[in-house]
Amino acid sequence: MNAAMKMSVAMAGVMLALALSAPAVRAQNDLADVDPSIVAQPAPQIVAPDAVLKMIQDKDPSIALVDTQPVDGFAEGHIPGAVNYPWVMRVKVFPIGLPRNKTLIMYGSCPHDTEDLVRQLAEFGYSNIKVMDGGWYKWVALKYPAAGKGESPSSQPAVAQLAAPTADGSSAAPSKTEKPSTR
Repeated sequence: MNAAMKMSVAMAGVMLALALSAPAVRAQNDLADVDPSIVAQPAPQIVAPDAVLKMIQDKDPSIALVDTQPVDGFAEGHIPGAVNYPWVMRVKVFPIGLPRNKTLIMYGSCPHDTEDLVRQLAEFGYSNIKVMDGGWYKWVALKYPAAGKGESPSSQPAVAQLAAPTADGSSAAPSKTEKPSTR
């Protein structure tokens, strides 16, 4: 066999391999055809830091600020009134301690971490979520109010405090120290 013939056979083999693998490659890009339960979630709405500042100043009761930084980052600095729900928690604890009756405004030190948490929460029915543009670092760069820098964790609001109060005024979410009712 001469070199030209070997090259032709090799090229035919490559072309055949590409032709046979093309449908599999296209299928990877359209998982909804394979599993209809897999549906792309729309990107969360972005909110500007100045709009968040105005909501805080107006004491808007329809929002909850959620800091997605790790616990140490939150202790170092966060937006006043925010609760810490670190993205590293990976939504493992049920029920999820974030309110469904408020718009969650999430921010963190890394937009990819916040986006991952938003995606996880969307899988559990949280749809009223906005992400603050630029996150914590943009907030600090704008010299907006900050809390933290060594405050003790007990002085920070807990995630459970975000839950809507019940008719008797107590929180609907149990505290970490509250024992379940044995009735």
